[in-house]
Amino acid sequence: MILRIIFYILAALSIWYGFMIFRGHSGSHFYLVWWMMGFGLALMGVAVKIDLFKKLPAWLNIGMAVAAGGLLILITVILVIIISYSDNDPKQGLDYIIVLGGQVRADGPSKVLRYRLESAEEYLKENKKTICIVSGGKGSNELSSEASVMKEYLVDKGIEEDRIIMEDKSTTTDENIRFSKDLLPTGVSIGLITNDFHLYRGIYLCKKHGLENVSPIRAGSNPFYRPNNYLREAMAFIKDSLF
Repeated sequence: MILRIIFYILAALSIWYGFMIFRGHSGSHFYLVWWMMGFGLALMGVAVKIDLFKKLPAWLNIGMAVAAGGLLILITVILVIIISYSDNDPKQGLDYIIVLGGQVRADGPSKVLRYRLESAEEYLKENKKTICIVSGGKGSNELSSEASVMKEYLVDKGIEEDRIIMEDKSTTTDENIRFSKDLLPTGVSIGLITNDFHLYRGIYLCKKHGLENVSPIRAGSNPFYRPNNYLREAMAFIKDSLF
């Protein structure tokens, strides 16, 4: 009885949280993962109620337990790495910084992107010689390229226009890194600005594409959405590692 109630409570919380992510209009469909988890947890509650696992062969129960346990351990390890990497003191005096793009809306940068731009603004005002690359193309649900909106934001905040380079063709984080790399002179020092939950994968992709000495520069994020963002990043990291 207690186990079944726990499954039902977790299912309800997962579905509710997915609905809140959906309402946030993040531009991602990851809320579906929370709904699927909620549905799966509800089914687990039903399975416990009808004693389904006692009716299945022992080898099948063991196999499902090992697979589920292995996946849970893998995601947990990756989450620990991502979370432990998300707090750092930025290196000063870098030649270039790359600001990864995020969704833009009719009224300007989304909250996630605004966190990144605030960190970029602060860094550029403290380091007057640093050049900034704003990276992000135009998505199907966006009126302008992310790079153009990012540049406009920074210029409005008092950053000199000639210190900002636009990379406005990329549509993924991987492309953000690859296309920005083409705009960098050889031998320069580089910083990468993105949100805390996204920082580890961003640096991982930099190394993957030959940018070895990149300094992470943390931008904040909304605490309510962190469970969603960290879980999404863990799954994206697995995808990037496999493909």
